Amino acid sequence: MTRRRALVWVAAGAAALACARPSAAAPSIRVQLLHNQLDVVLSADEGLGVRPLSFDPSDAPMLEPEITTVLDIRAQPGGMLLAGAIPVRGPIAVAPQLSSRLSVDGRAYRGTAIVQPDLDGTLGVIDVVDLDKYLYGVIAAEMPASWPQAALQAQAIIARSYVLAKMGNPSHPSYDVEAGEQDQVYDGIAAETDDTSAAVDATRGLILVYGGQIATAYYSACDGGYTSDGWALADPQPYLQAKPDPYCSLSPYMRWQASVPTAAFEAAFTGAVGDIGTITDVQIRSTDASGRAQTLSVIGTAGSRIISGTKFRLLAGQHLVKSLRIASLQLTGDRIEVSGSGFGHGVGLCQYGARGMAAAGYDASDILRFYYPGALLTSLVER
Repeated sequence: MTRRRALVWVAAGAAALACARPSAAAPSIRVQLLHNQLDVVLSADEGLGVRPLSFDPSDAPMLEPEITTVLDIRAQPGGMLLAGAIPVRGPIAVAPQLSSRLSVDGRAYRGTAIVQPDLDGTLGVIDVVDLDKYLYGVIAAEMPASWPQAALQAQAIIARSYVLAKMGNPSHPSYDVEAGEQDQVYDGIAAETDDTSAAVDATRGLILVYGGQIATAYYSACDGGYTSDGWALADPQPYLQAKPDPYCSLSPYMRWQASVPTAAFEAAFTGAVGDIGTITDVQIRSTDASGRAQTLSVIGTAGSRIISGTKFRLLAGQHLVKSLRIASLQLTGDRIEVSGSGFGHGVGLCQYGARGMAAAGYDASDILRFYYPGALLTSLVER
């Protein structure tokens, strides 16, 4: 690993970390676990403390007796109903007592839950958890524990960088990241393994920076032999470049085929874009620097529309059409037949490529230099 250095923050980075608790070295991350819920059940074997969201220990408990092991929360007009009897208008903090683990709808997490009523009359649940304890549940969900430590450590560093770069986003002020593929998969305590947690511990405090700011270290499962640049995610950073990747050749996603039912695609297209009649053809119009489809024409009996590659993949099914690095695309009978390579957007680190580099003897810093050229590996604080 490269020598760890203190990071001199630019104003934006310093402001983001200043809001974190308890310190810049170990901030707490707010992870949206659930949203649009009508009810949620929280539990902890050794009890739950329930208080208004002020984090002031002097606040009176909201339940009597103070400690309960199971708490049912339901949405109701103007707020929430606790335990079927206590109406609450604003958000609450629910903390497991002693060494208990917090369970949210049957899944165990570290940290404290915030349950809040949303504007649409539903509930949202946010896990407030220490950064590296959050990463314990991310790395094991994002990368197999059996993979080499160098790959797992690279994953830990970029996952840490990604979440810190996302903190303080004004478009969702109540949380930093979501727990699913929208950001990083976070499966809580059940996902944790000794090997993945060791990778987090071995890289504690290490992040990627560029130009004095934390790098938004995007990653995907497989880049199909060619990385995308940041334009693919509307984030054209100098360290996100399109270039050949020789290291992911053994990925199971290097070649795939998909058969998309035309009727299902047509229904999705009509709902999201507009009615152009019966779809008769789909054609790639332009590609980006990595060869991925950038725009496509969808042709129907009542007109045609141009859509982005991202929209096409979303409408066709992102786990069916695994990437936009498409080799062939044709409408045959009642199916849209697609073949291509890669899985995901291909920006930044390729997880299978990281595995390939680690198997070839490269360490985590080598992997990061390849996938984020120009970004620097440093630490949150001098140790």
